[in-house]
Amino acid sequence: MSSPHVVFYRSMNLGHAGSPDRATLESALSAAGARGVKSFQTNGTVLIDAEEPLGVVAEAAKTLESAAGYTEPALVRGLGLLVDVLDSDPFDGHEDSRTYRKTFTFFDGGRPVELKLPWTNTRDDVDIVELREGLALSLIRKEKSNAGSPTAEIERLFGVPATTRTLGTIERLVKAAGRG
Repeated sequence: MSSPHVVFYRSMNLGHAGSPDRATLESALSAAGARGVKSFQTNGTVLIDAEEPLGVVAEAAKTLESAAGYTEPALVRGLGLLVDVLDSDPFDGHEDSRTYRKTFTFFDGGRPVELKLPWTNTRDDVDIVELREGLALSLIRKEKSNAGSPTAEIERLFGVPATTRTLGTIERLVKAAGRG
């Protein structure tokens, strides 16, 4: 049985060099077997319905590479996970006047890491407030023009590629999928 999933492409910026345009992205996923394909914003976030979402994404990757030279990883999560996280209000009690953004960082696997949460990086611009399998929920701060990077912190800590979306993006995505 198929279910709604979200594909989070790393370092994708639709229509720019090294990334596909929206039509190419959506048609690659559809041709690979996904239904209800809807690219959301321009950052490589896509709603799909598929029985085997990882297989669909792997098949679509061949088209994305040949058509646009895009070779970055894609991280797939069930829409239900995002709904559950939003329902749990994970950022409650963690933000303060210095909070710039609340973020979701997606990653697969990596080395085991023990962090006492909330964890703050040495630059004091990223707080990881919750870790779930393949998902870090963080607060970032911005001093002058430099904002913290939860993607860089997760990649450094776990040693695997990661990609980050803001809380607002996740909320709009869930609403667009009719679940928010």
